[in-house]
Amino acid sequence: MKTVILSGGGGTRLFPLSRESLPKQFIKLHGSLSPIQKTYRRALLVSSKEDIAVSTNAKYRFLTMDHLGEEIKLVLEPAPRNTTAAIIYAIKKAKDAFGWDPSEVYAFMPADHEISPDEEFRKTLLKAASLAEKGYVVVLGITPKEPKTGYGYIKIGESINPGYRVETFVEKPSAEKAKEMLEEGGYLWNSGIYVGKGTVILEELKKVSPEFGPFVDMSVKELEEAFGEIPSVAIDHSLAEKTDKLAVIPANFFWNDIGSWDAVYEELPKDEDGNVLPKEAIALDTRDTLVLANRTLPITIGVSDLLVVEDGDVLLVAKKGESQKVREAVELLKKRNSSKVSQHTRVYRPWGHYEELLKGDRFKVKKITVLPGKRLSLQMHHHRSEHWIVVKGTAKVTIGKEEMFVHENESVFVPKSVLHRIENVGKIPLEIVEVQTGEYVEEDDIIRVEDDWGR
Repeated sequence: MKTVILSGGGGTRLFPLSRESLPKQFIKLHGSLSPIQKTYRRALLVSSKEDIAVSTNAKYRFLTMDHLGEEIKLVLEPAPRNTTAAIIYAIKKAKDAFGWDPSEVYAFMPADHEISPDEEFRKTLLKAASLAEKGYVVVLGITPKEPKTGYGYIKIGESINPGYRVETFVEKPSAEKAKEMLEEGGYLWNSGIYVGKGTVILEELKKVSPEFGPFVDMSVKELEEAFGEIPSVAIDHSLAEKTDKLAVIPANFFWNDIGSWDAVYEELPKDEDGNVLPKEAIALDTRDTLVLANRTLPITIGVSDLLVVEDGDVLLVAKKGESQKVREAVELLKKRNSSKVSQHTRVYRPWGHYEELLKGDRFKVKKITVLPGKRLSLQMHHHRSEHWIVVKGTAKVTIGKEEMFVHENESVFVPKSVLHRIENVGKIPLEIVEVQTGEYVEEDDIIRVEDDWGR
């Protein structure tokens, strides 16, 4: 079985921890692994390393490689156009780039789900693959626990061993309708995990959603050139709701799509008062509350049923049950052209990442982390000079024609308009505090002369 991990996302539902530059699949909310790392491990239960690829936006290329390794197969979407376009492109691109046969069974897994246990997931996916071999497009269905309005619902139809035909597909119902379906029984949540032969998926798309037909028939090069013209529609609407070949396998594993802060609260371990709190937090008369704080000491007094998320430059306070409205807040920020929608406090680069610690008139202070074996571009700045202080590791530094090693507790000065570079030649991450001073200290004052990533 071929597995494609769908790793798009605009970083809106878990704002402010998630931003456009750092979607939720890369955020470690619980444990040492990110959601995309957990998804990759699950993919290995049914596919070999050679049969797994990640479909993602080009701007997440290096983040993906950082989380999954530089050998991971990547399908870099030319533009964000939702899951139908991503699936069409993945099937066609994988044939050209990796030699994958589109007539084989493909599993398409969103990168940001929490699922356990692994063995139940493996069994369920293999059942889905056996149905897909018979020409069905198969979705995994989750038994509803409550009448949620944020999920699509699937009505189970006639039995087709080892699953069922889908009688009805209901996309995100009203609260009243969701309650009715739960009371009636026979409905499952749509997990968003689809399994089917690549050729069957493409043929069915042409049949039930003819607007996608021209794109299905294009060569990979033609598709890349026309990618921005593909209708931005989820596969649930373009295919699942319309095809008569849709089947479902009921899943017996825990599933959470982490689609809201309410869902995060459900997923994380809680104390005896039902709270999710940082270790250093002070909570007096506090019940059933989530607090995540990165740069502040949180203190709560006499509150309950709150969702509080602080991420340096943004503070979110919401009542439990209302976190779906976070998207509305993000839309308002977009209308204000706020950089907070896109830019995270931690900015990831191919060589590592940096965080802005302080900024004032004519100065900026950043913490720079360079991964082992990586180096920044050979660059210069016209409007600022820089002081570098190594706080962890050993840096190989180039300033003009001079090369030197700078160790912990040592510093160097980089004048304006002088070519310079930092390289981590050690085995551990290199951490540097950079102090910029000058009449202009924005990120676009960079002239790259040589770059390992062709920027």
